[in-house]
Parts: sequence; C-alpha cells; structure tokens
Amino acid sequence: MGRQQGSVRIKEEDVIMKKACSLLLAVSLVACWSAAFGAVGGGDLTFKAKDAKAVFFSHAKHVEGENKKCTACHYSVFQMQKDSYKMDMGKINKGMFCGTCHNGARSFDVKDKASCVKCHK
Repeated sequence: MGRQQGSVRIKEEDVIMKKACSLLLAVSLVACWSAAFGAVGGGDLTFKAKDAKAVFFSHAKHVEGENKKCTACHYSVFQMQKDSYKMDMGKINKGMFCGTCHNGARSFDVKDKASCVKCHK
C-alpha cells in the first residue's frame, strides 16, 4: 500500500529503498573518512618549527577518554587543512592555537619551559 505525497503516489518499497540507500551512503562516507585518516581523530602530525625541534601532535592523545568531536577544535581553534595557518610560540603564548587549552588551567602551560619537550621532540 502506498501513501499520498502531493499528487504523487509513493510506494512503501520506494520509501524503504531510499532509506536503505541513504544509510548505505552514510556508512560509506564514514568508512572512507576513517580509511583516509587511518587513525583515531586524524592520526599523528609533525609540524616543522622555526629555531626549535619539530612539534609532534597526536590526535588520538587529544581525543581519547574525553569523546571530543572534531568540532571541539576545528574550525574554531584550528583549520582542517594542514599548513592553512601560521603558528608560532608568540601566538600560542597569547592563548591562540595550542595555547587555547595548554594554558595551565585546562592542561599543562606552554609558557612553562619544562613543558617544551612534551611537544618539541
């Protein structure tokens, strides 16, 4: 039996097929996203640092145990595209980028010299 939508009659089978296709598309997109990043939260990144050792960033370490979504940091603190912004310690020390959370209140303070080795490896 069908249902009326405007002047077009839609069969229940068509509705079920559309829902199944939508679900399949959603699952496929999630699978592609996971395969593209290959690790929890986007994998590991290494940033070149001027006049310092490179900075190692682990997405997994930043999301595990807290169930954070990508939108917790992207696009408000960081863009999704690598190298889409210029980060430097001056900006970070002023509370931008990593300094948004690494301020001594939410996490270790980037201004603490003893903390440098936690990121610069």
